[in-house]
Amino acid sequence: MKLTAFAHDSITIVDQCSPVSDPPIISRKNDCKISFQADTQFTKASSPQTRLGGTVGDETKELSDFAKQLLSRGKPSSPGWKNRKLDELTEWATSDDANRPIVCEYEPDGIWLWTKWRGTALSITYVPVILNIVLGIAIDRLVHHYSHETWAFLAVPPADDPLVLRLAGMKSLWEYQLTLSTFVLAFFMQEAFRHWKSVYFTTRSIQGRINDTCMLLTIAAKRSETTDGIMSGFDKEAESLVLTCTRLIRLSHTFFWASTPTYSNGVGDGGVSDEDQTMDFPHEDQNLDAIGPLLLSTYGLRFLERADELTHEEVESLLACGLPPSQYPYILLEWVGLYALQGIREGTLAGGPGVEDQMMKRLTEIRAEYFSIGDFEAGRMPVAYVQLVQILVDSLVWLSPFSLYSGLGSLSIPLCGLLTLFFKGLLELSKSFLDPFGNEGFPDQNIRVDVLVSELNFGAASRWFQAANHLPVRNTKESKIE
Repeated sequence: MKLTAFAHDSITIVDQCSPVSDPPIISRKNDCKISFQADTQFTKASSPQTRLGGTVGDETKELSDFAKQLLSRGKPSSPGWKNRKLDELTEWATSDDANRPIVCEYEPDGIWLWTKWRGTALSITYVPVILNIVLGIAIDRLVHHYSHETWAFLAVPPADDPLVLRLAGMKSLWEYQLTLSTFVLAFFMQEAFRHWKSVYFTTRSIQGRINDTCMLLTIAAKRSETTDGIMSGFDKEAESLVLTCTRLIRLSHTFFWASTPTYSNGVGDGGVSDEDQTMDFPHEDQNLDAIGPLLLSTYGLRFLERADELTHEEVESLLACGLPPSQYPYILLEWVGLYALQGIREGTLAGGPGVEDQMMKRLTEIRAEYFSIGDFEAGRMPVAYVQLVQILVDSLVWLSPFSLYSGLGSLSIPLCGLLTLFFKGLLELSKSFLDPFGNEGFPDQNIRVDVLVSELNFGAASRWFQAANHLPVRNTKESKIE
C-alpha cells in the first residue's frame, strides 16, 4: 500500500510545530508523491538563520533544489529514510500476500539436490574446502621434494621414508580425535536443529493463538437480523468491535516482529528468493534494524495513521504511554483484551464466562510466545560448548592433510576436501540453525519474518471476519432419515 499526496500549486512546505503532530511535508508540483518528512527546523545553506514556511512564489527553482537537498540528506539520519522506505515499510506491515516460502524449501529429486547451491552446506563451506585441498597439494609437493625416495603420483608413499614416518606419527592421535569429533558434532547438530525447530514452532504458535482469538471474536459477536434466509452479518456495534480488535491484534504481531532484530524480514535481506541464479542482497544494504526504528517511530506511526492502520487517538495513546517502542506490541495486545471484556459486559460479545475465559487464555498465551522468542535467543547455547566444538572440528580438518598423507599419498588431497565438506558443513549448518533469523551472518536457514507477517495479516484481517459475515439460517426441519 503506497500513500500518495498531490500539490497543485508551487512547492509548499507545511510547518507544524507541535512535538506530537505530523512533521513538515514537502510536496512538489506535477502530481509528485510525498517523499519526505522531517523535523520542524530547516535552514537554507546560503542563509542559516532563515526559516522556511508558506508558499514559495518566484523562488520555486531555488527551493526545488533545496528540497532535493533535503531529500538526499534525510532527517533524522537513518537508513530507513532512503528510497521512500516509509512506503516500503507500510506495505510490509499491511501485506497479506507472501512472495516466497517461509524457509528455503527442497525438492526430493536426487539430481536437484546434488545441483542445488543456494541455502546448502556447499555454499557456506566451499572456501575451507578449497583451502584444505590447496594445503594437501602443498604437502604432497613438499614431501616429494624433500624425500630421498620417489614414487608414482597416485602410489602410497614408502613407509620407511623418514619424512613419511614423521607424518604417520600424527595419524594415531588424529584417529582418536576423529572418533570424538564425530560423536560431539552429531550431538551438537541435533541440539542446534532442535533449537531451530523450537523457534519455528513458536512463530507458528503465535500465529495460531492470534487466529484463535480472531475466530473467538467473530463467533461470539452479536448477529444482525435475518434477511432472505441469511443472517446478513454482524450487528453494527459488534462489527466495529471485531474490526477494531482484529486490526489491533494484527498490528501487535507486526510490531512485535518490527521490534525484534531480524535479518530475514524481507527488508533487511531484500526479500531474495531461493533460486541459485538470484543475486545475493548487497552486503552494504543488509540491515538488522531496517524496520523497527523507523516503522515504530513517530514518523512511522503517523504514516500508519494515514494508511488507516491506526487511528489518531491510538497513535496519541502510544506516544503518550511513556513506554519504549519495543513495548508497543504488548500495549496493543492489552487493548484487545480490554475491548473484548468491555464487549462481553455490554452484550456485544455473547458467550459469557466461557468466552471470556478462552479469550483471556489465548491473549496470555500470545504474550508468553512473544517472550519465548527472546528467551530462545538469549539461552540458545553456552559459549564454552560452541567454542569447544569449533576448535575440535577445525583442528581435525586442518590436521587431516598431514595425518592422512602417509597412508594415502596424493589420494588424500580430494579426500581431505570431502572430509572438510562433511565436518565443516555440519558445524556451519549447526551454527546457522542457532541463528534462525540470520542476525549473525547465516542467511541460508532463516525463518522469513515477512512471510509470517503476510500470512497472519490475511488470517486476522480477512479469513475469520468474512467466514462469519454471511451465516445461513440453519434448517430446523432437517432430520436424519432412518
